[in-house]
Amino acid sequence: MGKDELIVIVPAAGAGKRLGLGINKAFAMLNGAPLLVHCLHMLEATGLVKRAVVVLAPQEVVEGRELLAGYQEDYFRTLPFCVVAGGKERQDSVANALAAVEETDCYIAVHDGARPFAGRAVFERTLAAAKVHGAAIAAVPVKDTIKVVGTDGIVTATPERSTLMAVQTPQIFTAELLKQAYAHLAAHPAAVTDDASVVELMGHKVATALGRYENIKITTPEDLLFAENLLAQQEQEDGK
Repeated sequence: MGKDELIVIVPAAGAGKRLGLGINKAFAMLNGAPLLVHCLHMLEATGLVKRAVVVLAPQEVVEGRELLAGYQEDYFRTLPFCVVAGGKERQDSVANALAAVEETDCYIAVHDGARPFAGRAVFERTLAAAKVHGAAIAAVPVKDTIKVVGTDGIVTATPERSTLMAVQTPQIFTAELLKQAYAHLAAHPAAVTDDASVVELMGHKVATALGRYENIKITTPEDLLFAENLLAQQEQEDGK
């Protein structure tokens, strides 16, 4: 595998409680196919991804692998994938996926399985920034004023909006850096909310690349409706 090639880890082990469907949101149906399938379709369509490592809950690995294989021919025929078991927390799931990536001379993206609308341009920009800085994340400027609020409900600060970015995925790193960062996290446990935070704990700087506002993480029923409309619009534009 060449040093410029990209492997994508796709965490999709969440219970999806806020979506209210009683199933892993990765398997929520969206215009005829599971949400996760649409995500893999998008990854293939970027033309940048050499392999996907999908992370599912341990009890879903066998069924999930069979489900994805059933959709592969129609949705992501040229994208090789494997499925690994996740852990208790998201960081444990990514660590498990990293263990399945033997390569060290490539780039690794971590991309949420519930974000099917990132698209090629976002991946291109984020990968380009990662090639310069070793670590880069997709992000968009915050539109709303943000308030820091105490436990008593009282505003304690108002950060300057021009300095704030809403972070998305993909988050892309050199394989060597991400593996080092997770080894460091294993030796020095800490609570983290994304993979960039794991790299930041080592003191490594993380660059930002422009994401897109449509690149939402589907979490609520309203998000699913938005996704259905956006997907229908995309299919119409593609002439499908």
